[in-house]
Amino acid sequence: MFRYLGMVWDDTSPQQQQEAQRIAQRLRELSPAWRLEFSVPGMQVFCAGARDPALQLHRVGDQGGIVIGTLLARSRDLFSPAPAEQLRFDAAHSQRFVQSRGQWLIDHAWGDYVAFGHDAGGGYKWVLKDPTGLLPCLHTEFRGVSIFFSRIADCLDLQLRFTVNEVFLRSLMMIEATFQDAPSLNEASPVRRGECMEFKRDHSGWHRSRKLYWTPVAYTGAEDLIEDPQTAARAMHSVIKGATAGLARLHRSLLLRLSGGLDSSIMAGCLKGTTGRFTAYTYFSPVGRSDERPWARLAAAHAGCEHIEFPLHAFDMDLTLGLRMPPSPEPSPLLGFIQRNTVERELMERTQASAIFSGDGGDSGFCSDSVVFAVPEFLRQHGVTPRLFRLASQVALLTEKSSWTVLTGAVRRVVAKQSAGLPRDRVLAASQLVSPEIKHAFQGHTRVSHPWFQGQRRVPWDKIRRIGTLMMAPDYYSMAVPADAPVPEIVSPLYSQPAIEVLLRIPIHTHFHRGRDRGLARMAFAADVPEPILRRLWKDRAPGFHDQLLERERPFLKETLLDGVLARNGLLDRPLLEEVLSTGPTKNTVFPGEIFRHLDSELWARHWLGNSSAQPS
Repeated sequence: MFRYLGMVWDDTSPQQQQEAQRIAQRLRELSPAWRLEFSVPGMQVFCAGARDPALQLHRVGDQGGIVIGTLLARSRDLFSPAPAEQLRFDAAHSQRFVQSRGQWLIDHAWGDYVAFGHDAGGGYKWVLKDPTGLLPCLHTEFRGVSIFFSRIADCLDLQLRFTVNEVFLRSLMMIEATFQDAPSLNEASPVRRGECMEFKRDHSGWHRSRKLYWTPVAYTGAEDLIEDPQTAARAMHSVIKGATAGLARLHRSLLLRLSGGLDSSIMAGCLKGTTGRFTAYTYFSPVGRSDERPWARLAAAHAGCEHIEFPLHAFDMDLTLGLRMPPSPEPSPLLGFIQRNTVERELMERTQASAIFSGDGGDSGFCSDSVVFAVPEFLRQHGVTPRLFRLASQVALLTEKSSWTVLTGAVRRVVAKQSAGLPRDRVLAASQLVSPEIKHAFQGHTRVSHPWFQGQRRVPWDKIRRIGTLMMAPDYYSMAVPADAPVPEIVSPLYSQPAIEVLLRIPIHTHFHRGRDRGLARMAFAADVPEPILRRLWKDRAPGFHDQLLERERPFLKETLLDGVLARNGLLDRPLLEEVLSTGPTKNTVFPGEIFRHLDSELWARHWLGNSSAQPS
C-alpha cells in the first residue's frame, strides 16, 4: 500500500525540531517500510510502498523537493493522441519548479501527485496537491509541526487524535457537506486539489498561507472555448486517448470496470493495444430484468481484451463487512467497499493487475448531467439567436418539458445571475429520516463556500455538475488490508487534468451535439466504440436491488442504525427509522437509498464518535 507522511516546521524553533524528531522516530518504530526520502532543515518526507513505475518518487535537483505519485509531461499539442510520457526533472525543470514555488507543475505536468518543495535561497517551503488526482493530502498540526499525510490510520498509529466537526456532520445529513468549506474532522483539513500550502519565516515570525493554483474556473486556457463540434471532437479524442494510453503504460497488467455503457466502452477503446495485459470485468444481476452483459461483450470484443463476467446478487452482499471499514476522513460507500474487498481482490490476484481503470467522470465530463444548463449558458454567451430556439427545443425533447418552459427558465436564471442547484424539496424527499430540527434549519443549497467557487458572482451549478466528484474527498484507501499489502491503484482517465480542462473548454451545447445525450463524445469516439453502443440512449439497471438488500439485511440495519451514534446524537428521526426498519406494513415513502446513505455515515462516524477517543488502527 502506497503511503506518505511529510513534516514541515520552523527549523529555528528547538521545540518544533524536537517534536519532528520524535514523530520521525515513532514512524520508524511502527514499520521498517517507512523510509526517509527527502530531508532538509525544517522539512522531512517519509514514504512506504512506493513501486515502479506508476507510483514513483520524483526528486527535484539541488534539494529542491520531491514529488510523490504519478507524474506525466504535459503535451502542448491539443490534437496529438500520442501517449503521455513520464516527466523527468532535469536542471531546468528543477529550477522552474523552485522559482515558481511549484506552480510550474500545474501547466507543464499532470498526474496524481503531491509535491513537497524547498527554496533555500528564498526561505520558502510548500506542499502542493495536483488539480484532479485521487491521492489524498491531509494536513494536521501537532505541537507546532505541520504534518501532511495520505492515510489517516498512520496518524492514529502515531497516537494523534481527531474529533468530528459538528458543522460537517449536520451538513452531511442533508447532502450538503460537499459544497461547504467545513473539514470533516476538527484537527485535520484537506489540501484541496490544485491548492498549495506555503510556509516562510521572516522578521515577524513563522507564517503559513494557502493559495489556489488551479480551479475549474481558472486555469490556463479556460477562456479559450472550443465551440466548433468538429474541432471539439478532435481535441476531446486526442486528449483523452493520449492521457489513457500514458496512464496505461505505467502498468504491466490492469483491470477495467466495463458496464457496456458509453463511458466505460470509450475507455475500452482507448486502452486497446496500450498495455501488456488488459482484462475487463462486468458485474451483472442473475435475477435482474435487464442485463448489461451483451453490451459489455460487444465492447470487450471490439477492444480485443479478456472479459470476465461476475454475478452480483443482493443476497450475496454481506453488510457486516462494513464493520471492518478502515477509518477515513469522510464517509465511503459501503457497497463499493464490499465489491472491492470481495470481487476486485479476487480479480486482482487472478490477473496480477496493479490498477483498476474505469469510465468514472463520463456522465459529468460529457455533460450528460448538465444538459439543463445548455440553454442559459448559450444565452449568456450569444444572446438571442435562432440557434437558441433550436437548442431549447432539443433540450425540451430530452427533458420532457415544453420549449417555452425551457426558454423562460433560462431567462430567469440569466437575469437573476443565479443557477438552480439541487431543489430544496428534492433534498428533503431524500432526507426523510433526518431529525426534524436539522430539516427545519435547512435552507436549500443557496450558496457554495468551497474554496474553488468563493468570490463568484453567481453559484456556478452548471460548472459544479460538470466536474463530477472532484469536490469530494478522494476515496483512495477503501480496502481492508494490512498496510504493507499490495493494493491496486484506482485510475479514472476522464478525471485526469488534461481531460477535465479540455472538456470544460467545450460548451454544454456543443457537448449536446445534434440534440443527443453525450452527442459530441459519440461522434469523437465513433471508431473506438461499437456502433450499437453509440446508438444506445439508455442504461440497463438492476431494479429492486436495494429493496432486496434491505429485506435481507434488516436485522443488521436495525441493530446498527437504531443503536448507532447518529441516532444517539439526535441526527436521525429515531421513531420514523424504527417504523421504516420494522417488518410490518408502513405508509412511509423513504427511499432505500437514503437508508444506505445514512449507513455509510454511521459506519464512518463510529470511528470518531463511537468512543471518547479514536482508537489506533
